[in-house]
Amino acid sequence: MVGLTGVVVNLVVFAFTLDAISPSPTFNLVQSLLHFASTRTVNPVDDFVASAAAFVVATLWNFLFNSLWTFRTSTGHRHPFSHRLGLYYGVSLGSLAVNEAVLYALGFFVPPLIGQAVGIIAGSVVGFAGNYRVTFAEIRPEPTPDDPP
Repeated sequence: MVGLTGVVVNLVVFAFTLDAISPSPTFNLVQSLLHFASTRTVNPVDDFVASAAAFVVATLWNFLFNSLWTFRTSTGHRHPFSHRLGLYYGVSLGSLAVNEAVLYALGFFVPPLIGQAVGIIAGSVVGFAGNYRVTFAEIRPEPTPDDPP
């Protein structure tokens, strides 16, 4: 569920950013979504800028909801919040690399919103596996001097 809402956030921010940096922005979300789902962009650099902006917003969204719901662990068995956030963004950079590669490859054939959606799916596999194993993995609490050996 978190991943699905993250995809929606990503695609909305992607379309809005593409619209905002286009030569003639409309600032109409529905019109932007329809346009970028049906028309290829002229400048692929715009696609990468919009994808990076969408990545930042959607990654924060996903991190917060994954922390609260998907990967709940007791406080003593997880990394501190700021450490988890850093790990999450680190792992997510791998997802972004996959997403951008797919977006670039598909940019020759499909409109950018479609390429972004396929890229998100491909990158999500990398991100979920990495975050499951690294960011949200349960850790053992540090032993205290009173703990038996």
